[in-house]
Amino acid sequence: MSDKKLNLKVITPTGILLEEECDAVFSTSETGEFGVLPGHIPMTITLGVGYTKYLKNKEEKYLTTLGGIFQVENNNVIILSDTAELGEDIDVAKANAEKQRAEALLSEHQADEANMTVAQISLAKALARLKVAVKTGKIDPKQYR
Repeated sequence: MSDKKLNLKVITPTGILLEEECDAVFSTSETGEFGVLPGHIPMTITLGVGYTKYLKNKEEKYLTTLGGIFQVENNNVIILSDTAELGEDIDVAKANAEKQRAEALLSEHQADEANMTVAQISLAKALARLKVAVKTGKIDPKQYR
């Protein structure tokens, strides 16, 4: 691997989802968005519910990273996530259905606190999936709101 590249590896409980050499990686932590370039200092950070973008030969590629750990050291970026999906693998109909279910539960004022928390997390995950679907061209941005 060139020292001007990053080796990105995304690992889920089912195995290695992605292993690519790339130029930059951008992701979402629990406190905001961040990015790394080759030569970045070692870092470990907790990921929030969101997405990861990486640049490979000037092309933007996306995947959902719904929580997990992001680690960079010696131009190796490792993402450990319970749930991650490549942009092209996102099931838009399923994400829309998940969004609608979560919104319906959140609109019910009698739902208990535990159900409200579950609904908020489900909504955040569905919105992350839909955002990646837009960025990868799977759905028209006008459909995503």
